[in-house]
Amino acid sequence: MLTQFGENLQTVALQVLILYLIAAIGFIADKTKIFVQADGKRLVDLLFNLILPFAIINSFRSMERTPEHIKGLVIAFLLALLTHLLGIGISALTFKKKSVAQRGIYHYAITFSNAAFLALPLAESVVGEEGVFYCSCYVAVFNIFAFTYGINQISGKTAKINVKNLIFNPGSISVIIGIPLFLLQPNLPVFVTDVMQRVGACNSPMAMIVFGTFLANCNFKNIFVKKEIYFVSLLRLVVIPVIMLFAFKLIGVSGNMLTALTISASAPVATNTAMYAAKYDNDTALSSELVGQTSVLSVITMPVIVALASVL
Repeated sequence: MLTQFGENLQTVALQVLILYLIAAIGFIADKTKIFVQADGKRLVDLLFNLILPFAIINSFRSMERTPEHIKGLVIAFLLALLTHLLGIGISALTFKKKSVAQRGIYHYAITFSNAAFLALPLAESVVGEEGVFYCSCYVAVFNIFAFTYGINQISGKTAKINVKNLIFNPGSISVIIGIPLFLLQPNLPVFVTDVMQRVGACNSPMAMIVFGTFLANCNFKNIFVKKEIYFVSLLRLVVIPVIMLFAFKLIGVSGNMLTALTISASAPVATNTAMYAAKYDNDTALSSELVGQTSVLSVITMPVIVALASVL
């Protein structure tokens, strides 16, 4: 068991290292003013609205339709839902003495992991297309909650929940398109599938480079001095993923789905925490510090938790 744990730890740690080395390119590009955070923010729209949907749709299209995968699709959605509800429940118990606006940032950070920009690329690196397939379910659920509960929280409860955003967001729409392709298995023209594969393949490197520009603008002097940020890191990187890991195992989840969902649940604070904070005139410095510390610590915590999933 220890040998298997060590091997899996090494495998996941290597893939995490590779992704963060790609992020280092964005970090260096920002520091040298070749490609700065403002450029990254504009590129996020391209990633989120076009490239990520292509990656998700292509993963559904290329996945073989089997009873196991159909069942796994339903289970992945339900477990992603459970993971977010757990995050909301735990966050509701915290930071009650903070202002409504600041409390909203902490609650958003505890609940939402960096599923699209880190977990999905990592799942693809570790378990391939099947990892993207199951992680896409998590991203779809993430979007439903982020565009409703998340925005309500991070805006200081000033933004009204728009029911249309439950469906009309890039993550949900891409899954709505992808599921029929997965179930019907149509024989699409080669030029169509080739375009989908090539565009979708841009997601991982581009997402990590953009992620690197955000890390470059974190105040690293602050992210390791605030006790509140350590508390959020503990909840986001350890408590929630460990609870969900045992829930996954209790339900009987195993194999690539277990790995993909564990990666999604154990990822650091979502990068868009800072972007939403800026959009709704909240504390961008605090949100960047939360993203920064959890991202740094996740280099250690994610490989350990994902490796643990394979031996429990």
